[in-house]
Amino acid sequence: MKVQARRIIAGALIAAAPLMSFAAGLPAPFEGSSTLQAEGVVTSVDMAKHSVTVRDARGSQASFNVTDSRDLTQIKQGGKVHVRMVRNAVISVTRGAGQGAATPVVQSNTAGNVTAEIQTVDHASGILALKGPNDAVFHIKGREPATLANVTPGMQVSVAFAPQVSVAVVPAQ
Repeated sequence: MKVQARRIIAGALIAAAPLMSFAAGLPAPFEGSSTLQAEGVVTSVDMAKHSVTVRDARGSQASFNVTDSRDLTQIKQGGKVHVRMVRNAVISVTRGAGQGAATPVVQSNTAGNVTAEIQTVDHASGILALKGPNDAVFHIKGREPATLANVTPGMQVSVAFAPQVSVAVVPAQ
């Protein structure tokens, strides 16, 4: 019940975000996606749960609930795999480049939100390089590159990630 209420509240806040941005003279929020790709070795496969645990080259392990399970029968313990995760997001500009005071930000209280600074913008491809917490740099591809016309490096943004993650795991070539 609490999760559904949070989703309803988050949806309402995301829907209201364009009004806040417009009122502040900032670019309107836009949709995008973040893609993570990695290689690793399978340490376990749970066919019933569509789950795969993978160890990367540094020895770190992560488990993935595979949403695209077409190739799951080909995944075997000890085999090398390619993992591809895609997560959709809504990006809202909260402060323009060079502005000192922060503009009020409409955010939900979910763990899926990240505040970041735009490092670079490739207007042709619609790809943003964002510097987030702990100076980690990540990339978001805008769904429609034209929506990034007024987005520039130095702007502060709030990235609201969707709770669903699309995960595909396929044998490495």
